[in-house]
Amino acid sequence: MDFKNVFEALKTDILELVKDRFDEEGTQVRKDIEDFLEGSKDKLMRWTSLLEQGALTPAEFELLLKSQKDLLVIQSLQRAGISKIKIGLFKNEAIKIIVNKTVTALI
Repeated sequence: MDFKNVFEALKTDILELVKDRFDEEGTQVRKDIEDFLEGSKDKLMRWTSLLEQGALTPAEFELLLKSQKDLLVIQSLQRAGISKIKIGLFKNEAIKIIVNKTVTALI
């Protein structure tokens, strides 16, 4: 599997989710999301490799991603007054995108 292609697809899908969910705030959030994804790239690559090798199950992969959820601090959304519930729902959807894209790429 080519991690670079999967990573770019994840990035595109998550940024599209931002655009769909947050309208005008979406442009402000884009930088926060890109920073988070770039900061998480090494972990994602390592975990994807372990998943590919069969050392992790998809459920374990998802748990690892959820453990990083609180690191996804979307300060621009908080400054814009978006509720913590809406931000939490967005984070959960972003994790689902990462899991689904990665697992699908391995199949």
